[in-house]
Amino acid sequence: MSAESEILKARANMILDAPFFGTLALKLQLKQDNESCKTCATDGKTIIYNDKFVSKTPNLELRGVIAHEVLHCTGNHMTRRKERDPKLWNMACDYCINPLVIKSGFVLPSDALINNDYDAMSPEEIYNLLTQRQQKGETLPTCGWGQVQDAPDNSSSLEADWQIATAQAIEQSKAVGKMPGHLESFLKDIVKPRVDWRSALWPFCTSIAHTDFSWRKPNRAYISEDEYLPSLYEEAAGELAIIVDSSGSCQDYYEIFMSEFAAIHRDLRPSKVHIITCDAEVQDHVQIEPDDELPEKLKTGGGGTRFSPAFDYVIQNCPDVEAAVYLTDLESHDFGQHPPFPVLWVATTNEDAPWGQICKIDMEES
Repeated sequence: MSAESEILKARANMILDAPFFGTLALKLQLKQDNESCKTCATDGKTIIYNDKFVSKTPNLELRGVIAHEVLHCTGNHMTRRKERDPKLWNMACDYCINPLVIKSGFVLPSDALINNDYDAMSPEEIYNLLTQRQQKGETLPTCGWGQVQDAPDNSSSLEADWQIATAQAIEQSKAVGKMPGHLESFLKDIVKPRVDWRSALWPFCTSIAHTDFSWRKPNRAYISEDEYLPSLYEEAAGELAIIVDSSGSCQDYYEIFMSEFAAIHRDLRPSKVHIITCDAEVQDHVQIEPDDELPEKLKTGGGGTRFSPAFDYVIQNCPDVEAAVYLTDLESHDFGQHPPFPVLWVATTNEDAPWGQICKIDMEES
């Protein structure tokens, strides 16, 4: 079996046994490079591997290595190094994530860097401690495999992309009851920070384009074999819901928000877009096909804010929706149940939400 086939096999096993890691591993392209890579590495876009290393690594350990590379990406380790020494930075990141990989049920090669003294520390904190040890003349332990490389380009976009993908993977894994609690706790500060709404909106919408995978509709080719694998969004015919809080506080933002989404609609061409206005109840619903223009005006109510009616409406009337974007001030406690699809809140305030990804729309910057 070729090295690439070994990786594909290990990744397929992870989709079933550890869907959080498996679905995120699918985002990384595979690239064989025996000249510059002695073992395995990632730059946030690619898993770079040496075929000799892969061939001699047992399947269980190979899954652990892939999970290790995935956590490098979810932590944006490929964009956070700045002027730090690459070797020490890689070690610090390894100390940060290896215990999480082990706690998630994976097996790592025997020389994996693990030190309980660094528990709950960030890579930056660990790096400072390693630097101090090195300056004192200590010989630091080394790891014979794995490396995190700097992101090749567009680091801000790559960070937002991984932030959205991580939030979605958490939700999907929770839906099938396979999201490790310790990992969700570790990732909460990664998926919750507020980012500029435009930098989050595009990768969020791109993630449901016809290049990703869905757990909502299984891959029919494997059902007869009693295997449940995600299907391509091409098969799932992904649709998008755009929900606008029509309670009055978001009206000044509507034109700005929809002008940005018009470009997304034009360039990404979702198979169908459901534009819904809702205050305390749903006020309007317009369906947009790929060649349709966005509506200039929708019905608004101007009442109080509740979120559950909009999600209940989407679930009942738009069963093929794969994701929702909600423009709102987030000033309500009626969120209802977590819907069976990822949600991006484009918020006009600094309020929080119990689930979903949050980004901030700033009128002054818009």
